[in-house]
Amino acid sequence: MVKRLLAIEDDYLHHMIIGKIAGNAGYEASIAASVEKATALLHEGTFDCITLDLSLGDRSGVDVLHVLADLGTQVPIIIFSGTDDADCQATVGIGKRLGLNIWQPLAKPAGVVELRKVLDSISATADS
Repeated sequence: MVKRLLAIEDDYLHHMIIGKIAGNAGYEASIAASVEKATALLHEGTFDCITLDLSLGDRSGVDVLHVLADLGTQVPIIIFSGTDDADCQATVGIGKRLGLNIWQPLAKPAGVVELRKVLDSISATADS
């Protein structure tokens, strides 16, 4: 069975890279470039993993975390951030307080390279 990943990323290059890495790790990637598109996709189907950019144009990844919490989402969420570490850790804290399954955040752009390892780890955890 193919696993599904939702990449919530407004930067075209990054979502193309995430999609490619996800595909190589056995995931079918869906892309949402805005909070509104992500919300629509989350209401349409289920995903096995979500990657989330913290900066989404005039909205924030925190907005998506609230949508995920409202939906009772428990799939692994990987936060990508180009912001400073304090802002990123604050967002991780918000996600955890909302009861979400937040994994260790990855820094942009270097974290994209680490994504494959994280996806393999998530798959191994899900398969066990």
